[in-house]
Amino acid sequence: MKKLLAVVLAAVLALSLGVISFAADPDLTVKLYLKDDGTVLPVSDYVIDGAKNNTNEIEPDSDIFFKLPSGLVKITAEDGTEYTFNITADDLTDKDLYKVSYDKGDDNTKMITKMALSEDKKGDPETRGPWLKVSVKQVYDDTEYKIAPSVTFTTKKDIISNQDDKVALAKGYKIKFEVGKFYINNDVLEGDQDFSAGTNGVVVKPAKNDDNEVTWEDENNTIATLKFMGDDNQTKFFPKLSTKWEDADYAEYFADQDAFIFNFVGKTAGKTKISSTSRATLELYNPYYDSDEDELTVEPENCVIYMIGDDGSLNDVTASFKAVENEDGDYVFQTKTRELGVYIIAEKPYTTAAAEDVETPDDGKAIPDTGIWA
Repeated sequence: MKKLLAVVLAAVLALSLGVISFAADPDLTVKLYLKDDGTVLPVSDYVIDGAKNNTNEIEPDSDIFFKLPSGLVKITAEDGTEYTFNITADDLTDKDLYKVSYDKGDDNTKMITKMALSEDKKGDPETRGPWLKVSVKQVYDDTEYKIAPSVTFTTKKDIISNQDDKVALAKGYKIKFEVGKFYINNDVLEGDQDFSAGTNGVVVKPAKNDDNEVTWEDENNTIATLKFMGDDNQTKFFPKLSTKWEDADYAEYFADQDAFIFNFVGKTAGKTKISSTSRATLELYNPYYDSDEDELTVEPENCVIYMIGDDGSLNDVTASFKAVENEDGDYVFQTKTRELGVYIIAEKPYTTAAAEDVETPDDGKAIPDTGIWA
């Protein structure tokens, strides 16, 4: 039964991607990005989600999903008998049939944070894979990183032919899928820009010796504005602003009140310095203004503003801000700065009650304060 492999004297894998031929070999390598004639497929034919504008580029800190092909393998054994064997994506993910191994490739392997088989809903209409999911790291500048991952499925036992109950794929047979080269990069935008909160994949190049204005918005408000005169250097900065508490170590300290975080995430990598001739003007909207009632629910003079220090400390910087009504008639907290950071606007001072619940390790040593970033 196991004498199959002198085997693949002729073999064709009929995929949804096209027909791919392969030469005699005990193992099979399928290049997902090639047609059978060697020409390159459009990215949309083998990537279900995560490619930028249907190109082989990926936004940093994101996921890309590759289709696992299904199709027919035609095999001619030593005795001349031809077998037709159907490989399906569902079979490849059957843990009783195949062992799965992932390869991050040879280039920039540390940029890949995780590889896995996924059944996330993707496509139109939405279907569940299985897909090959590749997750990549954040990038805070305009550096580009090339990656070329692959996944290999190895048979755990002899797999029998659909036709005549003979061995089609012997135990230990490897089927490797290569996705080709992809590039992780941020887009570079110049001058004045408007962003939605959470916008990723962008760095800003200030306009040289000119006024620059960058705004961030949510579905209801302009939540932050940065104004400055660009200098000669035009040093790029990473403008992503997050208003979510999920990754904030200090969330529990503000659990007894309505507090709001403005996390310019590039601060963690030192990529939020402003290339300006003088200190830039930063405005954070007053989150305690009720537009329906046209009133402030917390008096500005009672608000407390914190900034997270480089050492992870919570620092009261209220005195460096002033509550004003800007030229657009919006209530904001305004300050001067050369670098964007992580700010928390609270209706009252934080409480350290949450610190009492922190567990102490078995060795008796205190857990160090690691700051706001998980």
